[in-house]
Amino acid sequence: PKVPSSRYAAVGTRPLLRLWELFRLELGVSLRVDDALKESPLPSLPPPATGLLEKLWEVIPKARVYADADSRLRAGTGHGLSDIWRLRTRKVLRMPDAVVRPENEDEVLALLKAGSVLKGFAVVPVGGRTNVTSALSLPTREEDPRPFVALDTRGLASVQWVNAEDGVACVEAGITGTALQESLRRHGVNMGMEPDSMEFSTLGGWIATRASGMKRSRYGNIEDMIVEVRVATPTGMLWQHHGLSDARRGHPRTGYGRASTNVHLPGLVLGSEGCLGIVTAAVIRIHPLPEVVRYDSVLFPSWDSGAAWMREVARLPAALRPASCRLMDNKQLRLAQAVKEGSQSEGQLKSTIKAAAIWAQGISMEEASAVTLVFEGSKAEVDVQRRALGDLVRKSGGLWGGASSGEAGYALTFAIAYLRDFGLDHHILSESLETMAPWSAVSRVWPAVVSAVESEYGFLRLPGR
Repeated sequence: PKVPSSRYAAVGTRPLLRLWELFRLELGVSLRVDDALKESPLPSLPPPATGLLEKLWEVIPKARVYADADSRLRAGTGHGLSDIWRLRTRKVLRMPDAVVRPENEDEVLALLKAGSVLKGFAVVPVGGRTNVTSALSLPTREEDPRPFVALDTRGLASVQWVNAEDGVACVEAGITGTALQESLRRHGVNMGMEPDSMEFSTLGGWIATRASGMKRSRYGNIEDMIVEVRVATPTGMLWQHHGLSDARRGHPRTGYGRASTNVHLPGLVLGSEGCLGIVTAAVIRIHPLPEVVRYDSVLFPSWDSGAAWMREVARLPAALRPASCRLMDNKQLRLAQAVKEGSQSEGQLKSTIKAAAIWAQGISMEEASAVTLVFEGSKAEVDVQRRALGDLVRKSGGLWGGASSGEAGYALTFAIAYLRDFGLDHHILSESLETMAPWSAVSRVWPAVVSAVESEYGFLRLPGR
């Protein structure tokens, strides 16, 4: 296997032979190229509801109304394991009757108004299709006989203005994370939001799902980044003037977000999954590009020692904590090392010397855990943060693992979905699990989850281990 892309430098594009071997040994199954899941033709879908396309053409240009199977399947499928497996095995459920891509708020409003009339249609907002909560699953026709229309928000994908002095920017909700990052970089600023889905997920999707990013320690979660939102409803637009997006109407290109009175509209929309309306744009907080971005990693003898170190990092003042700090157990550590093979970041001799040094410190790679770190900010900030963490590393018996391992571990988070797809080719089902737990329970939660998964696997008598 290999990742055929240059987007992830820490992963590289060379064949990942160690990854192939890790899958084979860890799962105890034989991987054969000729046994891979075969691609089948796309399934046929029922035609759109009678008269629906004509209604849509009245409010959206015909060239941006899609009723082909490919468009409907993509708009009706998320990235959860069950979504992808059904798509790969062609056992799809109900799909939207049509997909539309409006390019301005007036078209969004017209679509919602058309859908709300008698014998209208339901509208489901769709962004990057990266949700893993079955949010795009439609009710059966018996449960809701109305036609369903997927509203592709990616037609609303521009940065409308940037006010670096006030630290705010107005951005349309359909822009993807990668495109937003690149657009803001040209202005010398960033938002700091980096979910593992940022290659495809959208600003509106982050808002609608109350998303979190991997650099939340420095920039916060999405609720900390949103100043104002604009929301389209069947009866008109909602906003609160705390930075109105349309500066053409004489409003200043800025935003202040907080007021002592009234309900805060972003607070209502965050996590609403499109139920209250369609987010069309938002005023977001922005920051100057960091002077320094530095990766690093720390090895620990065990999961418990790594988790204890993470607890001490969390106790540090916010200014001393890195932008990202993520603990990997031994299995994930070995997976990161296998993925790192494709980057040619270390030669065989260097790897051997490094392994000997780790062994000399009393750390077994068969039991070790590792923390991946990303430092961002001014050089002075990063130096102070690394010194603060260095004190904790020495006290805990950890060992600095180097920048290349840290960058590979961070990149692994973005590559996980691609590794899952590789596994699906060989009938291997894998999924990410996310939860919140108080620090007092962390040391018990992760081992309990691992034990429960292994126990269920054995109970089902599945092949391998």
